[in-house]
Amino acid sequence: MDATAGSLIMLFSVNLGFAAVLGIILGKTRLLDDMKGDFTDWVKYSVGIVIFGIMSLLGSIASIEYGGALLNVRDGSPIYGGLWFGPVIGVGAAVIGAAYRFTLGGATMVPCCLATLIAGVVSGLIWYVYREKITTLIATLIAVIMGCVHILLVCFLTPDNFGWTVIADTPTGVGILILVPLSVAIFSWCYQRAKTSTRMIKQ
Repeated sequence: MDATAGSLIMLFSVNLGFAAVLGIILGKTRLLDDMKGDFTDWVKYSVGIVIFGIMSLLGSIASIEYGGALLNVRDGSPIYGGLWFGPVIGVGAAVIGAAYRFTLGGATMVPCCLATLIAGVVSGLIWYVYREKITTLIATLIAVIMGCVHILLVCFLTPDNFGWTVIADTPTGVGILILVPLSVAIFSWCYQRAKTSTRMIKQ
């Protein structure tokens, strides 16, 4: 196994593990559920922004540099934060993740920052309109769509066709179209299962 393959496996394992644990904890505690926007709930919003913002930030810190691109899962937490807990948390997490990505610079800085912000905004809007209909499958499909948007932004908003080269010649697409949707799927499944089992115990 070469170093890149080993790094990819480590990236998969660590991030998917974090997504699973976070989903279980939030599902069992219901810490961020049933918020209506009053003053007390803004404390919960702040906690949610910090939790998912740190997850997004760690998604960049734990990235793998390959061919001038960063393979990471930064967009995952704004997506599942927004889909399950609303636009305030989704956008807040996206801003933290995008702000950190901005400090890293590079040719893909603008499209990557923009993609993270779009992921948080769109996910939050979907929660606002369809919150009762969101399932693990729907959340995963949304993550795939957001991944496609991310790839298009990288391809068209980088100079000298660098974005096309990054997508074609590096495993960046693996993170965008496989790892991020997987982390969203695992978080969503664990969160729903934990939430359902906790509700059944209380009954």
